[in-house]
Amino acid sequence: MSPRHFAAYQKRDPKGYQTFSDNMWNSFVAVTHKIGLSPFFSFTPEFLDGLDGKAIGKQLGEVYNLTMTDNPVTGSFADGEIPGDKDQTL
Repeated sequence: MSPRHFAAYQKRDPKGYQTFSDNMWNSFVAVTHKIGLSPFFSFTPEFLDGLDGKAIGKQLGEVYNLTMTDNPVTGSFADGEIPGDKDQTL
């Protein structure tokens, strides 16, 4: 399938496309974790090195919850995790 197919899908059914892309991402993360490749996929930018990840995650969580008044995030999260990143929720 071409990129045009996915672009048309996104325009035609935004919620369905979001569900599809979330499932694809979560599958990728699950597979890389399961087969031991997760150390080779770092999505943490280098400029965060040396910063307090827990404090940054807490502040991002507050901002995220303020923007999600219809569907607030609940649960516990790994240190420094961004709430809403469903693949790492404890």
